[in-house]
Formats: sequence, structure tokens, C-alpha cells
Amino acid sequence: MVSSSEIFEIIIVSMRDAFLAVTVFVAAMVLLFSWLQYITAGRFVDKIRASTGWQPVIGALMGITPGCGGAIVMMPMYARGYVTYGTVIATLIATLGDAAFVLIGAAITDSSFIAPVIAVHLISFVTGILWGYLVDSMKITPRNPLGKFGPTFRENNITIISEDNGEYSKDVFDDLGREEKTGWGYFLLHQGYTIWWIVTALGLFFAIMLLIWSAQDPDFSLDIDFNPLTLYGFITWIGLIGTSLSIILYISQKNWIRDDTEASIGDKLYSMRETLIHSASETAFVTFWVMSAYLIFEFSMLFSGLSEADLASYGDGLIAVIFAAVIGLIPGCGPQIIAITAYTKDLISFPALVANAISQDGDALFPLLARHRVASLWATVHTTIPALIVGIILMVFGVTF
Repeated sequence: MVSSSEIFEIIIVSMRDAFLAVTVFVAAMVLLFSWLQYITAGRFVDKIRASTGWQPVIGALMGITPGCGGAIVMMPMYARGYVTYGTVIATLIATLGDAAFVLIGAAITDSSFIAPVIAVHLISFVTGILWGYLVDSMKITPRNPLGKFGPTFRENNITIISEDNGEYSKDVFDDLGREEKTGWGYFLLHQGYTIWWIVTALGLFFAIMLLIWSAQDPDFSLDIDFNPLTLYGFITWIGLIGTSLSIILYISQKNWIRDDTEASIGDKLYSMRETLIHSASETAFVTFWVMSAYLIFEFSMLFSGLSEADLASYGDGLIAVIFAAVIGLIPGCGPQIIAITAYTKDLISFPALVANAISQDGDALFPLLARHRVASLWATVHTTIPALIVGIILMVFGVTF
């Protein structure tokens, strides 16, 4: 019989750990990469437009950066005719979206994840480049989904704009749009982000201290203590408040399975203040889904009587690889964060992780879907096929970390 105290403890521990073990480190990384995108975005766009032969490589580089910003920028570039369809595919294959932050955060807190984090990014990057060039060499486009060996269909739902002069980067950023400055959600996010960053900075300090204490004492554990006047109690409350604020910011966005939108990326690339706001928003999104993953796994074990080892037995083998690739078909980063978190909990195998990483498109599929429905649907096919191939090869050869 499951008691209410057990349920309460799982919720409290999940909220606290989601913030102190994931959120604070993700926040630092999101801010860093968002700042880099802010100061370099224009040069990236112009470089890609001019480097026709290298576009799949550069597209994969844009995709491999943590988060969805780089991949999203590529979609209006394709709509304007600046990049090839193979470049789009390379970008989507390479990207891990916001789920990348979960993996990198796990590597920061546990060095055993460093090798798989590097490996999965490298495999996705190389696969993206190779598949992107294959798509272009076979002249595969939405009009020719089977390439030069298949029939040609009428172009649908897209207007290609090709310009030989002008400021290319400005054109692309203008296509991204801007957020509407109305509604309670916009107000909460743009007024509450400062408080969120203060709590997150405190959380980051104590999270680093927890890593130091754990390194000094392998048996160290953070007990639940609700007295804010004690050290452990204060740390617990930082975690609870931080997660609560993250949930509020997440709800205010009204984007349930994705965080990055064209409008938010457009605002971020024009303003450092918006970069801070969007970084808070993106991290809050990751926090919600990581906490959801924690709750799903913990309650699954609590109510089923299964152990982590029992759950992990279902995450190995061909079925796990196929299932992980199928999850990657779902647009948005939310479900992908749950899949990636399952790997950090040792619940799915490395081949399954790679299959999901290659198959998923993060939030970048949404702007492509809005501009070219057929292109987006064929893109999911062209990311899932290599995901299954690579995942199965890794499984057959027993590659694991």
C-alpha cells in the first residue's frame, strides 16, 4: 500500500533535484550559448548563404549547438532559397534541441556521462553531414522526395525568395517575427525573470557546493529538511522555490511541448535583455519536463513495484531503439527531454539514445511546418531512417557507455 508520505516525498525530492541537479547548470549553459548566438548570428547567416558547397556542414554545426535557436534560424533561410534541402536535413539530424542541455548537465554532475555526451553529439553531427550531402547529391527535394529516381510533384505551400543583394541576415531575422507584447504570460515572463535569475544564481552556488561535498564524501546525501534556518533546509527551499518559479514561467509561455519559437528567437537575437529573458524561459521549460520525467520514473517504480534495473531491462534491445526513434518523430522538445532523461537514469541504452538524438528535430520543425508542410513531413522521414540505421548498427555491435 502506497502512503501519502511516500508520494509527498517523491514530489519534494523531484522538485528539489530537478532544480539543483539540472536547472542551475542548464541555466548557465543556455545563457552562454544564447549570448554567443546573439553576438554572432548575423555573420553565421551571411556565411551560410555564401558557402554553397559547405552548407550541410555549416547546417550541422548550427544544429549541434545546444538548444533550438541555430536550427530554427535555418528554416527561413530555406524558405528564401538561401540553403539546400540537404542543409535542412543535416541541421535537423544534428540537433538535439533543449534535450542537449540535459545531457551536458548530467556530464557536469557525473563524469561518467562525458564520453556518451561527446559520442552522441559527434555521431549526430557526422550523420547529419553525410545524410545532408546524400540528399543533395540525389537531388531530393519536397518536389522530388525520392530524388532523381522518383516522380516530381507540384510544389506546395511555399514561396521561394531568392535575392542577390541586400542584407541577408536582416532578411532572415525579419522573417522570424517578434513576440506580441500583450497578455498575462508576457507580463509574468518579462517581469519575473529577474527574481528567477536571483534564485537560480543561489541554486548554482549550492549545487556546486553539493558536488564538492559529494566528492569529499561518497556516502553524502542531501536529506529533506524544511527548516529554512538550517543549511540543508535552506538548500531544500531554494530547490522548491526555484522549481516553482520555473513552473510559473513555463505555464506563462503557453507552449506545452516546445520552448523556442521564431518570435522568441527573433527577439533574442536583437536584444541582450531578451536574451536573458529567453534563457530563463528556455531553462524553465527544461526544468518542467525534467521534473515530469523524474515523477514518471519514480511513480512507475512506486506503483508497479519495479526497480530501476527492471525498468532498464525494457530499455535495451531493438524495441527500445525503434521506440526512441518514434518518439523523435514528435515535434517539440518536451517528449525528447523525457527520452534523454531516461538515458541519464540508465533506463534506455546508448543505441536508443542515439536513435532519438538523430530522429528528433527539436522545435525547428514548427517553423518549417508553417512554411512548407510537405517539406517538414518528408524531413521527419529523412531523419528517422538514419536514426534507425545507426541505432541498430550500434546495438548489433554492442556499442555502449
